[in-house]
This record gives sequence, C-alpha cells and structure tokens, in this order.
Amino acid sequence: MLCISKVNGDGVGKRRGKEIDRTKYFAKLREQAEAVPSALLKRLVKQKYHVVGKHSAVKMCQWTASKLRGGGSCYKNAFYGIESHRCIQGTPVLLFCNHACVFCWRMMPEESLKFEDMPRRGFSWDKPKEIVEGFIEAHRKTVSGFGGNPKTCRKVFEEANSPKHVALSLTGEPSMYPHMGELLEEFHKKGISTFLVTNGTYPFMIGRWKTLPTQLYVSLVAPNKEVYLKAIRPDSPLLWGQYMKTLGMLPEIGEKTRTVLRMTLTRGVNMQPIDGYAQQIGIAKPHYVEVKSVVFVGGARLKERGLSKESMLEMREIREYAKELATLSGYLYSAEHEPSRIALLCRDEGALKERMIDFERILGCSNGA
Repeated sequence: MLCISKVNGDGVGKRRGKEIDRTKYFAKLREQAEAVPSALLKRLVKQKYHVVGKHSAVKMCQWTASKLRGGGSCYKNAFYGIESHRCIQGTPVLLFCNHACVFCWRMMPEESLKFEDMPRRGFSWDKPKEIVEGFIEAHRKTVSGFGGNPKTCRKVFEEANSPKHVALSLTGEPSMYPHMGELLEEFHKKGISTFLVTNGTYPFMIGRWKTLPTQLYVSLVAPNKEVYLKAIRPDSPLLWGQYMKTLGMLPEIGEKTRTVLRMTLTRGVNMQPIDGYAQQIGIAKPHYVEVKSVVFVGGARLKERGLSKESMLEMREIREYAKELATLSGYLYSAEHEPSRIALLCRDEGALKERMIDFERILGCSNGA
C-alpha cells in the first residue's frame, strides 16, 4: 500500500518559529511526494491535504464536512443524488497541469511553480490499485475526527467510512495520469462511482480509456480561442485545438456514459460572447451543462490574477445567464443550487428524467466497454 501523509497533522502546525521545510516531517514528505515541487508541497502542508504515494492526494470537501456536522449537501447531491459524506475528493496528479486559469482556486503552475517544474523523464507512476486503496484510507482519516462531534449522526458517520463516490477534480489535469482507464476500473470494482473533470486537452489519452468514468466532465472555460489564451494561460496555444477535438468526441462518448460541460464564469474575464459557448455545446451535445460562478477563494485571490469579490456572480445573474444559454443551445433549465451559485441545463427530457443516477445499475454494468 502507498504511504499516506496527513499534511496538516503530526505536530507540524505546532512548530511555531520553525520553517515547515526544515522539519523531519517535511523531509519525509519531500522524499515521498517526488512529483511535487517543494514550493507547492509547503502550501499543501498548510492546506490540509493528505498526500497519497508520490503524486496523488485527497482533501476533505467542505460539503463532506457540512453533511457530517448535520448541515447541507453539495450541488452534486441536488443534481445527481451523490451522497456528500460518502464522496472522496482527490487527484492522481499533484502537480501535473497544462493550464494556469486566472480564476482557478487550486494549486497550479504560475510564478514560482512553472510548467517546466513538472517532472518529465525518469518519473515512475504509482499503480492504480495502490492509489485507490490510498484514497479510501485517506478519506477515512479525513472523516475520523467527526466521530466525537455531537452534531454528527452516527449513521452518517458510519456511512462516511464506506465511500461510494470519488470526484477526481481536486487539482491538476487527471487525463495526464497514463493509467486512468485502469484507475477508473479499480474504483468501479469497489462499487465507487467516478466523477472525473478534465480540461479536454488530451483527447488521445481519453480515447484510450477502456473504462469510462460514471460521469465525464469537460471544463467549458472560454467562448473562443482569444479568451482561452488570455484567461486560461495554457502551456501551448495548440491546446485549444486539442480541446476542440475532445468536444467532437463527446457525442460518441455520451452513448457509453454521462457527459457534462462545466462552466466557471468570471465577471469581466470569460462571459462573452455567450454564443461561443452555445456553439461548443452544440458540438459536444453533453447530457448536462453546469453554469457556475467563480468563487473568490484560494489561488483566485492572488493579486496577480486581477480578481476580486466582484468577479463572482450572484445567483440571480447565474440564473439569467443560464436561461439565455439554454435558449441559444436548446437545452432545458432544470435545477439550481444557490449556495454554490450554480444552475443545471439538461439536453432533453430524457436527460432531465435520468439526472438522478441509479448507481447500483451504473456500476453493475460494463461501463465504457
């Protein structure tokens, strides 16, 4: 089994006056997570990530914590029936990404963390089965502290220790992991559904997957190439063409699994022209489109990004934008989750009727075969 390091524990936070990177704990973590640049690793330590093996990680989602404390669930619960407390939020790619979106709250290449910092030659990837086992163990560690919380329902706590879903969206670009098809298969073998979010720039990798995720997300982040190059700051301008190839693959993929285009709207950055988004939806023909506001947290708050709280859209604005997009694309405005400032569009009545996933049926079949 892969080594799992709880990056917010083991007394690290208590060592006041001593730099994190000078501790024995960090030295051990540094040796383990060889794919992660030191500058990034220091930030991970402060932000409560559980590092799994050399290049993966799990971090508790705020909605998982909310549900465990007796609060509400995430929009995936409202839209698709995901149980927030049983959902692992993780990534097999710390840090591998070819985008540096100005609105991204996650860890990514910029300034001290550049694209060339990512390991290239001589790097060996962890095995899919080991990553799955590490994810499950890390998730159980993240929820373990809620067992003594008086607000935590015992039944919910026990269920949380048996995760049923994984969101491969924490950070990085998951399609860069070369064994993704096998990783998805290992999760499905354990009865764990998979929600994978990709930026769509590796169509040749996606085309190799013998097993597809339960739900495949492609990030819809720019209405055209001009906005893409300015707001997404890709590793290469050629990535726009790769992204468009992925959109062209989605209709066929959608015959095998559920497909979603997920938007992150940022005021003054990537909202116009809206018809550019409608055209992309027409190419991809996804089952669902999620229209969401940027959230001014994490990396999005860095001064060099040029964003502010005003960059976020109110739910009223998301609703208006989504309804206009629905009209342009022929999709149905179907649901919303105000705490997340997100609206859901469905392709047709069939997608609307089937948006709540029958996970037992989905995982019981040969997904993507």
